[in-house]
Amino acid sequence: MRWHIALLWLASGSAEDRADSIYNGLCNQGGESMSGDASPFNMLLGFGLLGLTVIVQAIFQFILLRVLERMPAPSRTRQASYYSVVYIFVAVSILSIGLMTEVNIWAALYYTWGNVGSYANAVYFSMASFTTIGASDVVSLSPAHRVVGAQEAGVGMLMFGWTTALLMEVIQ
Repeated sequence: MRWHIALLWLASGSAEDRADSIYNGLCNQGGESMSGDASPFNMLLGFGLLGLTVIVQAIFQFILLRVLERMPAPSRTRQASYYSVVYIFVAVSILSIGLMTEVNIWAALYYTWGNVGSYANAVYFSMASFTTIGASDVVSLSPAHRVVGAQEAGVGMLMFGWTTALLMEVIQ
């Protein structure tokens, strides 16, 4: 364990030196400054992807409505029938494909930036951001790109809310 190193560090130097060391460690992770590096271009790019995400969600809503129009509506009984389960499964599948498409759009951006390594890491990071879980355990964006990850978390909450509203409409 590293507790003995921490004790030696605490015993050496002045409190002011230790405070400076902690501050520098927090503000200069990976050699990059964390203050003010979010460029307006990245914020605009995030808003553009937000708009594209909304368009993709609307397209999959349109697909869902067209598919469900062609399927007979399930009977409105208290007992769930096999057909009503299939009907709901079709709706969930279409909307899930839409959400995964949206996640992959954001992942493609992260991958092109080169901060995430593999495309699988980009998808993982994007999915964790989209669901607002966060994925700093594996992938960390540069300070200039972090604002876009936060924008994805915001739009992800909206898209899951929209999807839930659509599914409630299908179920009722």
